[in-house]
Amino acid sequence: MSHPIPAKSSPVTLAFRIRVVMAERGIRSVAALQRMLKAIGVDISVPQLIRIVDGQSTHVSTVVLGGLVAVLQCGIEDLIAVALPANSQATDALVPTC
Repeated sequence: MSHPIPAKSSPVTLAFRIRVVMAERGIRSVAALQRMLKAIGVDISVPQLIRIVDGQSTHVSTVVLGGLVAVLQCGIEDLIAVALPANSQATDALVPTC
């Protein structure tokens, strides 16, 4: 599957969907999610995880993303939504996905 690359002057918007995936899996609290991550060796505090889950963090480590994919049993594309700005036009180039 391929996705268009946005024009260079138009950054994409990334939005975390972690709470949605949590709800789909019956995980009702970030503290429960944090315990699941800790059980597989991903050490993150509840306040740090809340910032990520609520989309208030600008940086997320690949270790945490990998842990979320593992404990939520989903793909990274389920955790992050990508939206092009309304006034942008995509180029003809396509980005292959694995």
